[in-house]
Amino acid sequence: MEQPVVQVIATTFAGTKAAILAAIPLAKGSGAKLVVLVPRIVSYAVELDSPVEGSAFFIKRYGDLVEEHGGSAEIEVCLCRSLDDIVARVADGQSRVVIGGPAGRWLTSPEERFANRLIHAGCPVVFVACGTNSTQRRVSPGAAALLAIGVLAHL
Repeated sequence: MEQPVVQVIATTFAGTKAAILAAIPLAKGSGAKLVVLVPRIVSYAVELDSPVEGSAFFIKRYGDLVEEHGGSAEIEVCLCRSLDDIVARVADGQSRVVIGGPAGRWLTSPEERFANRLIHAGCPVVFVACGTNSTQRRVSPGAAALLAIGVLAHL
């Protein structure tokens, strides 16, 4: 029987840190191997099997983070052309995927949308929120309704 795998997909540093902190006990509790996948999207001018510039930085940074919290992991830096390549790579396996990132209140964050893509591809995903989504301007539905009522009242 093959050892189960828990994969963390690197997003932002804060998101990846949150995902690693959640994945360490998940991997330990299920006897799974922990893999941190650091995708690097590159243009078609770059060969996918060429050495990844700066990969030593990511390997050390995330490796230290995992060790600091009592875990052990394999750090993989992979070149890909698009998010579809990452989805295909992760969805092929039977591993659980952990993704961290900000959580949207009204609109979903890019990390949440990526997690949803993996779920639609049939991959078991755990999303770990690490703050609110600040990349998009939005107002909660309740605040928007109060604003509209206030504007209409003054007309």
